[in-house]
Amino acid sequence: MNAFIPLREANAACGSKAVVLGQLSRAGFAVPDGFVLPVDPDAGWEQELPGVLDALGGSSCAVRSSGMVEDGHEWSFAGQFHTSLGVPPTDVETEVRRTAVAVEEARAYASAVGQPAPAKVAVIVQRMLSPSAAGVAFTRDPVTGQRISVIEAVHDLGDRLVSGQGHAERWRITPGDRPRRLTARMVLNAGQATTVSQVAVSAEELLGGPQDVEWAIADDRVWILQARPITATWTTEQVLAAPSRDATATMGLMFGTPSSPGTARGRLRVIEGLDDFSRFAAGEVLVCRATSPAWTPLLARAAAVVTTRGGVLSHAAIVARELRIPAITDVPFAMGLPDGVLVDVDGTTGTITATETR
Repeated sequence: MNAFIPLREANAACGSKAVVLGQLSRAGFAVPDGFVLPVDPDAGWEQELPGVLDALGGSSCAVRSSGMVEDGHEWSFAGQFHTSLGVPPTDVETEVRRTAVAVEEARAYASAVGQPAPAKVAVIVQRMLSPSAAGVAFTRDPVTGQRISVIEAVHDLGDRLVSGQGHAERWRITPGDRPRRLTARMVLNAGQATTVSQVAVSAEELLGGPQDVEWAIADDRVWILQARPITATWTTEQVLAAPSRDATATMGLMFGTPSSPGTARGRLRVIEGLDDFSRFAAGEVLVCRATSPAWTPLLARAAAVVTTRGGVLSHAAIVARELRIPAITDVPFAMGLPDGVLVDVDGTTGTITATETR
């Protein structure tokens, strides 16, 4: 094969995501088999695709972006490019073409963080797993920067977690202590959570820095689907000055999961969907169910963001941390908050406090 490069051999032309997965695979981590179509592939890749699919086997594939700008130390471009899961072999060519050029939604994010937007991306085609559980693991607390593994998990595929569409189980694992489940939802047992943490920490040791690891459990193994540096971590001075994660505000209007540190004051603006975008003004507090790349223009202008779903590892939380704005997730009744009221949002303690009555 000339156009497609085996994932284990991914080079710079294959994009950051593929390069890291190749490095992990060569080091012995469980990474689903795959091939990469570089940013500028050789002609005739369509004729090579049937051989790629035969080599992978299985009844479906995952088709994922691997951009040069993705997964950096400061800017992740989280969720900004296209991914298709469970793609039947007959549709893979279409999805590869679609993923390679699906960069339009990334332009707003790129503008917000002051980075160039790519014209196209490399594409990874991998064997599709059938996981019993999947999720994301951070090797540092993304809010305080402390050396604590934070794991969020859902049953089956993890795309609902990353998009904020599903409610996740959450674990915190401090080195030397028993793992702690922080939610009533039950997806993993303590042994599985510990194994996920160990895999993520081992990836950190190999890759040389705190990691954001997308994982899945299938065939009694923990597979790594993606690993990238944790962006927007706190400095040592900020960690020492941070309030306790157990702190609560006695006069809070509502509470949720602290997901991006800092405080902000602004008027609440409850946004139901795309048709409401024109109602949102710069400096307001964005309240919504969850975000996707289409919401990036609002996040870029928001003083803070509050979501009813998702957690510390969701798209809204990651982008908020990179934009350095407070975020609170998993606030079930946030859409019922009084539109337009002036509030203080504390993304470190997870509190929303009214500063006026309506």
